[in-house]
Amino acid sequence: MAYQNNIASRIISSENITSTGTSAQSGSAPFGATIARIATSANVNIVIGPNPTATAAGTLIEPADASYFVVKPASSVGGTDGEKIASIGTATVNVTWLEG
Repeated sequence: MAYQNNIASRIISSENITSTGTSAQSGSAPFGATIARIATSANVNIVIGPNPTATAAGTLIEPADASYFVVKPASSVGGTDGEKIASIGTATVNVTWLEG
């Protein structure tokens, strides 16, 4: 579920996904990250989950402004069991993991 984030959040880490005509995944949400901020250079569709595959039926993200989503983080420091973001479309997608 996307929501407007009017409260300051601590940045844990950030990464870029190079999204093309096929689904591309982010790394897993790190320990302590409960919010993903997603910004993109062009229209993309995203899916969030433990091993997501993005399709055109996913949530549309437009480049006009960033979107925020609640995510499940890794269960321990250095863990890789947190949720991931998958995107499809031709764009650079920035995922910033936030503590909220």
